[in-house]
Amino acid sequence: MSKVAIILGIILAASLYGNYVLYQDTHTLRQDVSYLDAQVKSFQRQADEIQQKMGAITSARESLEEAQSQLEKTINVLDSSKSITAVAVRPILSSDGFFQNVEYQGTVMSITVDIRDGTGLVLVNTAIPTGVDFQTSAKTAVQVAQGYTSADLSKKDIIFSITAKNNEELQAVDGQSAGMAMTVLLVMEIENRSINDTVLLTGTIQPDGTMGPVGGVAEKADAAGKYGAETFIVPKGQAIVMVQECEESQQGPFVYKSCKSEAKPLSPVTEEKYGMTVAEATDLASVLGYFE
Repeated sequence: MSKVAIILGIILAASLYGNYVLYQDTHTLRQDVSYLDAQVKSFQRQADEIQQKMGAITSARESLEEAQSQLEKTINVLDSSKSITAVAVRPILSSDGFFQNVEYQGTVMSITVDIRDGTGLVLVNTAIPTGVDFQTSAKTAVQVAQGYTSADLSKKDIIFSITAKNNEELQAVDGQSAGMAMTVLLVMEIENRSINDTVLLTGTIQPDGTMGPVGGVAEKADAAGKYGAETFIVPKGQAIVMVQECEESQQGPFVYKSCKSEAKPLSPVTEEKYGMTVAEATDLASVLGYFE
């Protein structure tokens, strides 16, 4: 074999070895690139998942903030809800051992109103269930207030809440004597006017806006005076109190006693006792005048 052939053989062998080494290095490099590409894709998937979770957290945080904002608005509405004080009477049973007697006692109650988006419902909320007259008065109050203010309440729910210092007193209170108070309250709420809390009233509300008669005016006036009212509004012709006057006369050994009841103005009595004026009103407009 010639030297040239040997040299060519060596060169060919070296070339083949070099190509083999280069192939191995290239194959290893490709594997490394493939592994790194897989790692990059894995990291990208993890990053996408983290981004999605962050988006969900952000969305949940925004929803929570919105709910908190709505709650604060609701609390502010409830805190700013107007209230009015009305006066009613409740029966008190007493017994002398044989017979039961019924006496009437005045009591004050606070009425608040809440106007919400709804379907035109009118509701009365009390701590203790009351009779249907409260509900009837509330519906009439809404009707009259809507007409007086020209407000459209067809898509609103009106909720009157009635409370007393001792809610058990409401168990025995019913009737329509709080009707005018509910009407005044709703008008004030619609027109965003403040309520003079030194003015108390009693009286029913009629569909035409007039103030209807009530019972137990003297007992209610006593409760209003004890409450600290400066003015107590009653229906026209009812600012009176029945005073019984008795006279005794003697004829021989016998003493005769005759009594008669006489109607006297109520305001002088309450002014002397409580410093409270009793005023009469005929309709919603005249009642609102006392709250200016």
